[in-house]
Amino acid sequence: MREALELVAEVTRDFSETPLFLGSDLADTIEEAQHNQHAFSLTAEQARQLPAERLTQMLRQVVAAKREQLHALRGSTYPMQFYCWHDEQAGQVRFSLISSAAPLPFGCQVRLVADLSSIVSAFLSASSDDEIPWHEVAAADEMADDSSAYYLDVWKTQL
Repeated sequence: MREALELVAEVTRDFSETPLFLGSDLADTIEEAQHNQHAFSLTAEQARQLPAERLTQMLRQVVAAKREQLHALRGSTYPMQFYCWHDEQAGQVRFSLISSAAPLPFGCQVRLVADLSSIVSAFLSASSDDEIPWHEVAAADEMADDSSAYYLDVWKTQL
């Protein structure tokens, strides 16, 4: 458990101290999203050791640190949104910040979730060292063409 908690403490410190990129207008949304994005993953063992509440607390600490950075740089003149999601393909929790006036920069439909813990729980339950069994891999021509069938769960909050 100590290994997982030390990792979370290190990640919290690193992400909290990373400088924010602030665009000058909505045209900079993609650049903001890319520069402010962070991601982390856990081994299956670390995921088993780490309580969901601790990881949720870490993300909330990052939100608070980013809020402080933003207010130190621009006061309340440039509101931003912090958003977080579980990237299933990469096996990561990701988060970023963009202007509050901008739509979330995803190429799929987004389902906003009210509770950050739902993102964390999905991530921790999916963290595994196991490979995908061959029989679960679908060929590209077998996959549905309907892109509206997929929703990405995202939690967001205003800074």
